[in-house]
Amino acid sequence: MAGKINIPLVDLKREYTFLKNDIDRHLSLVFKNQRWILGPALEEFEKKARQYLGAKYALGVASGTDALILSLRAFAFKLKKKDFFDKEDEIITTPFTFIATAEAILRAGARPVFVDIDPHTFNINPSSVENAVTRNTVGIIPVHLYGLAAEMNSIMDIAHKYGLFVLEDAAQAFGAVYGSKRVGTIGTAGAFSFFPSKNLGGYGDAGLIAVNNSALYNYIKALRNHGQKRQYRADYLGYNSRMDSFQAAILLAKLKYIDKFNKMRRDAAEKYKEKLKDIKQIDLPIGRGTEYSHIYHLYTVKVSSGRNKLLRKLNEKGISARVYYPYLLSQMRAFEDCRVSGSLKNAKSILPKILTIPMHPFLREREIEYIADSIKRFFK
Repeated sequence: MAGKINIPLVDLKREYTFLKNDIDRHLSLVFKNQRWILGPALEEFEKKARQYLGAKYALGVASGTDALILSLRAFAFKLKKKDFFDKEDEIITTPFTFIATAEAILRAGARPVFVDIDPHTFNINPSSVENAVTRNTVGIIPVHLYGLAAEMNSIMDIAHKYGLFVLEDAAQAFGAVYGSKRVGTIGTAGAFSFFPSKNLGGYGDAGLIAVNNSALYNYIKALRNHGQKRQYRADYLGYNSRMDSFQAAILLAKLKYIDKFNKMRRDAAEKYKEKLKDIKQIDLPIGRGTEYSHIYHLYTVKVSSGRNKLLRKLNEKGISARVYYPYLLSQMRAFEDCRVSGSLKNAKSILPKILTIPMHPFLREREIEYIADSIKRFFK
């Protein structure tokens, strides 16, 4: 294929062109009523989000990170009748994810415990989770990485066996399904991120918490608004973590199309699969299984050798490939006092191999062909 094509990892400009009329309509209502904090746009988004997810409650917050922190604070209050966990309280999670997952555990007062992953799905390995349980364990945070649902049946079995809470980090998986449920509604609570690059993204930071327990809901609702149950009466040490009406309006416009956009991602993934299947040096992501679905927030492959050279070559050809993620959380100074259970052999083994290539609903056929052709030419 002749000529250079510049292909971003995510094309928000094309998305905006498609959504412009819907976005303008929702924003015009906010501009008209001037209710920017805890206004009708947020109420409508929360209602539609909980209906879509199948949750009893949904609370819009300022970011996906806050969604994790506020949920953990609520668990501490429910389990220990305290605003924060104690340092000896341990929460098991994956070392192969974004910083916020473990950061939230520390900010809630507890200690992260990192366990190994499945090298094929990149998600937390349930057997590693059970091996890490001690008398100090209070919960588990599985991450539905890249948009692929984690093995929730096994994780929930472990949680029930040992009396643990499960906080689903569904930041990258809005709309993904496990069994008959949307991810984020299977565990005790689910935390979502609407960072602009997410498959459901705002025009800034925003997040959501899905929960079915009314006591947890009421506590989180107070926490996000400075710990107030009533105005000017703080019952808890809270946060300024309210999703504003601007973000709610953008998300309302996009939520209407989330199933359509996720299908378009799956269609693009099928095209990648067809065009890349014969390249022996590339392992493609696992798609749809009997229990789970993938919404391909990111399309991440494993390269058997030469990953960094391939990355440079793709970037030179205008293809915005990236590495998600180059380091394990357990390797970072911020988490050096956290506990590691096992050798993390699988997680360590994939670090030099993973490569993320462009994925979004508006990826064109010729762009997929250009990316696939560039990868083929590299290995030839």
